[in-house]
Amino acid sequence: MIGPKHALAAALSTALVGACGGAEDEPTKCEAPACPVDVAGMDLTTPKVGFTSQVLPLFRRSCGLSSTCHGSPTSSASDLYLGPKQSDTTTAIDPAKLVAGLLNVPSKTAPSLALVKPSDPAQSFLMLKVDGCQNAAGLACTPQPKAKSGTPCGDRMPQSSGVLCHEDRDLVRRWIAQGAPSD
Repeated sequence: MIGPKHALAAALSTALVGACGGAEDEPTKCEAPACPVDVAGMDLTTPKVGFTSQVLPLFRRSCGLSSTCHGSPTSSASDLYLGPKQSDTTTAIDPAKLVAGLLNVPSKTAPSLALVKPSDPAQSFLMLKVDGCQNAAGLACTPQPKAKSGTPCGDRMPQSSGVLCHEDRDLVRRWIAQGAPSD
């Protein structure tokens, strides 16, 4: 028999898994943020976020990263390469090269914004896509042929899974706010 303490722990664990996505192949059950995302009062400087140890694994875990999505250096959607898919254990990953392909590089969809503007997540198209706020930002966008939504600025990312939980979105936001280092 499970005691009340263990039953409470099990219930909380189940609730957290449901709220922030469980197993890798289960869709997340997180809520989309209101746009624009309010970061007032949020500490974006701590804790320090590492690209290699935190951001890249998040991309590889939550994004499909197929060769037609963002997982091929030569044929990724919108020419945006985010690294090989998680099951690919043979492709060498150069974090500095991956980050260099994001920093101050104009978005193919919204050329007026960089994919990642270091220290400015609100002006980073990648962050707008992760938050799902790209279509509410008043941008002039080039429609993307693989967008499921049919909206000019395309779909929320990751497209192949549910909304990222706020902790994951804020991880990306903090990484950008901290200058988007390739560490």
